[in-house]
Formats: sequence, structure tokens, C-alpha cells
Amino acid sequence: MRLLTSLVSSAAIASLAGPPAAADPAALDPLWQAEVHAGYGVAVGGSGTRMSKRASPLSLAAIAAWAFNEDPPLWGYGGLVVETLDRNEVGATFGVRLSPRGSRLRLAGGGTWMVAPTMVFGATVSAGACMRWKPLIGLCGDVQLTEYFAGDDLAPGRAVTQAQLGVGMVFDAL
Repeated sequence: MRLLTSLVSSAAIASLAGPPAAADPAALDPLWQAEVHAGYGVAVGGSGTRMSKRASPLSLAAIAAWAFNEDPPLWGYGGLVVETLDRNEVGATFGVRLSPRGSRLRLAGGGTWMVAPTMVFGATVSAGACMRWKPLIGLCGDVQLTEYFAGDDLAPGRAVTQAQLGVGMVFDAL
């Protein structure tokens, strides 16, 4: 009888204390993320003997991402991009990112539209990985390919491909 009384008392105290502790909030998937990112690499344009290879512009980006699908875990993203060193441009980036649960991997596809002082538009794909540095902060590294295929900063009928290695910091919110 004494054991039963002690179990009932423990259950009553536990119910007054509230539900059992949930998982660490940092381990839960965030709904929003902010990211700062820098990338640098090589740009290739033209074809055949007229192909040119040079250093790509330094790309700096401030990106916001929001979770919109739980399974598979998909994120939409959009943000501001600035290119400097060799070409000075300001524009926007947007797309979709897959970040599988239980993995550091992240895959993304989207577009980049540079609008000032000239206009170029291109498709972007990237693959990389993130690791947690602190509970709500991650360090990321990516390989990004951008194919600029339209705009007034390109020769008629030509495209420019940029391959960049990027590093960034991701901040979880909500």
C-alpha cells in the first residue's frame, strides 16, 4: 500500500510540474533561417578557341530561408546578392533547398538575377554541408555553379558559367 501511495504522489507531483521536458529546441527543425554567405572561384565564357577563363567575382549574399515542406524537408530561400572584384553588380537570389534530416548535406537549385548596373539572369545549383557550431548557429561550405544565360551584360548568344567555393553562417530562428 505504501508503494502505491508513493507512486500516486509522484504522478500527482509530475502532473503539476507539467509535461515531460521536450527535446532540446536547438535539435528541432527551425521554421526560418538567416544566412550570410561568401563565394569565390572561376568563371568560364565563350567556346572553342575563344573560350576565356578568369577569376569569378567575389559573391556576398544575405539570405532568408523558410521551411515549407516537412517530408522531404524543403526550404524556400531568397535574398540579396552583391558581386565585387572584377564586376560590381547587385541583385537577388531565390530557389529551393533540400536538407535531409540526420545529414549535414544540403542541395539547392534556383536563380540569380543581377539588376544593377547591368542586368544578367542565370540558373544556380549548389551542394554542400553544414555543421553546428553552436546550438542555433551553423557553419556551411558549398560548391555552387551559376550559368548566366540572359542579359545585357553578355555577348549575344553567349553564356558565362561560374564555379565557386562558398562559406557561410546559418542562424536558426523560430
